[in-house]
Amino acid sequence: MASTAADNEIVLSLISHTNVGKTALARTLLREDVGEVADSAHVTIIPEAYPLIEKDDLVARIWDTPGFGSNLAKLARRLRASENPVGWILHQVWDRAADKSLWCSQEAIRNVQSDADVVLYLVDASQPPESLSYVDLEIEVIEWIKKPVLVFLNQTGEPNAEKERKNESAWREHLAKFEIVKSVSTLDAFTRSWTQEHHILEKAAEVLEGRKHKVALKLRDAWIERNVEILNNAVGAISDLACFSLTDTEPLPERGLVDKLTQLVNRRERNKELEQIQTRMYERLAERTSKTVNELISIHGLDGQTASALSKVSREEFAVKRNVEESILATIGGAASGLVGGLSADLISGGMTFGGGAIVGMLLGGATTFALAYGFNLTQAGQNMVRWTENHFRSQVQAIVMLYLAVSHFGRGRGSWQDPVNNPAKWEAILKEELAENAEVWNKLWKKGGLDSDPVKLKRDLEKEFRKLIGTVFVQLYPDSASLFDRK
Repeated sequence: MASTAADNEIVLSLISHTNVGKTALARTLLREDVGEVADSAHVTIIPEAYPLIEKDDLVARIWDTPGFGSNLAKLARRLRASENPVGWILHQVWDRAADKSLWCSQEAIRNVQSDADVVLYLVDASQPPESLSYVDLEIEVIEWIKKPVLVFLNQTGEPNAEKERKNESAWREHLAKFEIVKSVSTLDAFTRSWTQEHHILEKAAEVLEGRKHKVALKLRDAWIERNVEILNNAVGAISDLACFSLTDTEPLPERGLVDKLTQLVNRRERNKELEQIQTRMYERLAERTSKTVNELISIHGLDGQTASALSKVSREEFAVKRNVEESILATIGGAASGLVGGLSADLISGGMTFGGGAIVGMLLGGATTFALAYGFNLTQAGQNMVRWTENHFRSQVQAIVMLYLAVSHFGRGRGSWQDPVNNPAKWEAILKEELAENAEVWNKLWKKGGLDSDPVKLKRDLEKEFRKLIGTVFVQLYPDSASLFDRK
């Protein structure tokens, strides 16, 4: 196959009807704000080339070309009547101002003819094949140039594997009459997954021969390595946040015996104390979460920031651990009516908890009920502190992975990233199922938190489990991505 590109280069021409999203996809793949994006026809009028991926002396370049115009039917009729259709169109001279549509179509064809090894043809998949008559005309024109075409479906909406399979099948059947169309797959300019990107070069390798074939495969591997490194950096950032959450504590004030008894009975005093603790811990968690998501945005080559406002939840989200002294236990044991025998001993040994374990008898009238309502755990002598509960920690895990999925699917062509209003419900369903099935694993991680934790080992354990969790989600969303998560 003739091409002006050097043997160490793979040149891809991005072609489509005008205003389908070529430049938006180019921005997403390149992670740069190249070209100009607008909701109007013929925004790109001059073909421009950009390095897509480089490895040693090898490079894949992508051309962002002008879109085919709306009057292509007239052009196609003229081409059919010509003995040398490609030569005819390349030697025609159309005024850029007077007939911009034809001029842009000619520029796109010239680029494919002179530079491309492979054509990436973008289709608006929000409409069925039979409603887009211009697609057949455009591919007919490209067919005269005799360059292989890889069709990618754009504007697919939310990631949905079943919907994508149906779309691909419909378009594959519709385009089967064109011999130059070698494959049909999904690559949305706005909500693609990084696990799909390297397929561009993988599919290019399938239609290239000789050294070009080998170069395409090496550059595919380089693309995968780059994206796996991004994944590892993201997992590190997420694990830092989780480690912070697990080790974040607030001390509870030391009190005398009378003060302790008063606090057990006085709801208002306890409410005030917990309000202050809750505010400080939520402020720290919200600030750290926002910092982490901003880091994820930067890691993925996006612009923008996140608010990551954490919704306020009840005080039951705190696990409070108080010193329980023998003196107070003796006093309570002697004063409380109906107290079950052995309660003091249980409390001394840390065997009974309020708010999370076995509840025995009534303590000072309504004090036990109050302790339950506010999630106080009287256990583990020697630790006067409050920390996040296991349930709240698991909610944090789900929230940060959902935010990671939103960031990693966000096409740069959409503009600056902002906190999403709605993420695909399927992400949440898969996450909840995985967290429930592996509840014991996350429970063990939670138990490693607190004052006596080893942050270095804890983060290492967290990274292992987050990578496994994220990998499981992606494999369910994109079954052919399994091999990507075997790489370290």
